[in-house]
Amino acid sequence: MFGPAPLQRLSLPEEFALLSYGENGRVPNSAQTAAGCAAAELGELALRRRLLVRPRKTRKLGLEIYQLRGEIELGPSTPHMPNMLGTGLTWADDLLSALHTRTAILVPRPLTVTRWLRERGREALALHTTALTERGVLRHRPGALLTRTRHHPDPALRAALLNGVRAVRAEHVPLDEHMLFLCDLLDGAGLTKDFGLTLTRPQRLERARGIGAAGALPETLRDTSTVLGFSLPARQGRTITIGD
Repeated sequence: MFGPAPLQRLSLPEEFALLSYGENGRVPNSAQTAAGCAAAELGELALRRRLLVRPRKTRKLGLEIYQLRGEIELGPSTPHMPNMLGTGLTWADDLLSALHTRTAILVPRPLTVTRWLRERGREALALHTTALTERGVLRHRPGALLTRTRHHPDPALRAALLNGVRAVRAEHVPLDEHMLFLCDLLDGAGLTKDFGLTLTRPQRLERARGIGAAGALPETLRDTSTVLGFSLPARQGRTITIGD
């Protein structure tokens, strides 16, 4: 049995992981879910103003064209600006340190989102699945001889998250920064299709350009969220990102 849902709001990767696990305790595609958790981690850091993803954009006939090859741009590094890195989340602070180390090694070559998702994905999924299990938000069921381990989400909390997405889609509540990232990630993973909340690719790009409810949100965050959502691999293994 599940206990009461925790009062503390889940982080973005925790929300994504929770919504990725179906009622059967499984995810539609483990590689895609892993990449989504890693992308959601970057999204959480962007919401906390610790990093941005810079897309490559061109203009044609007055319209911005996204090439979707995003480069991770970090804020000040840990040794010189320690207060800038205090997120209150242990995993987030550790991740920032890892990203600063990773980008320092690559200088002057930038660290792209797609490369980072490949490197980080499995670790991110395992980390946040374990955290949700320890908090009682996922119920762990060990695998038997011919069955795999399953994690069943708290139905009340899962329903509350989905109702929040539905309320935003129906424009019953304003689209805020957090829901922008969550919706882009769910769209990128194809989960909104499973929930009957699908947006078409042109609609997603309109949101990226600030058309409609997203117009009140900062362009840098829209760009970051757009690239993260479009950087997730498709369930059949095909990716729609351009470049590496």
